[in-house]
Formats: sequence, structure tokens, C-alpha cells
Amino acid sequence: MAGVEGEERPVEPEAQPEVEPGEPGEPDEAAKPEPPYQALFPNLDRVSRSSFDQGTVSRRRINRALAVLAVVAVLVVLAVVLIPVLTR
Repeated sequence: MAGVEGEERPVEPEAQPEVEPGEPGEPDEAAKPEPPYQALFPNLDRVSRSSFDQGTVSRRRINRALAVLAVVAVLVVLAVVLIPVLTR
């Protein structure tokens, strides 16, 4: 019986035409403007002030990442300086 109180009827989803990716009229995720740092630092928007509190896992991870970045930078500088000297 339709319209009986307490009886749940299945809700039919609204019929939407199938749209292939890339077609005009499609709500595209790429249309949303992304911050310029998004490609290099995808989770930078999740960093908060509490990430830098002493003793937190976030701070340890940040410190490790900065240490690795510093080591890589030093190695690049040494390579640029030493390769010409060693190839003479």
C-alpha cells in the first residue's frame, strides 16, 4: 500500500545522463583552483600550529624531512663544486 505511514519506499536516484570524462558540462575536479604548492606539498594545508609542538610525531617527521632536505642540498652543492675539480 502506497502512502502507509511508517512504510519506507525505495528512493529512486534522479536520472542523469551519462557524461564521459572530459566532455563539456561535466563538473570537473580539475576546475577547482588548487594552491600553487599543491603539486610539491599535497598535505601542506593540513599543517597546523600544533604540528610544531615539542614532542609530537608531526614535529619529529618535519625535523626528519628538513634534515633529509638539508643533506640533499649539501650533497648537490658538493657535487657542483667537486665534479669540476675532480675531472681536471
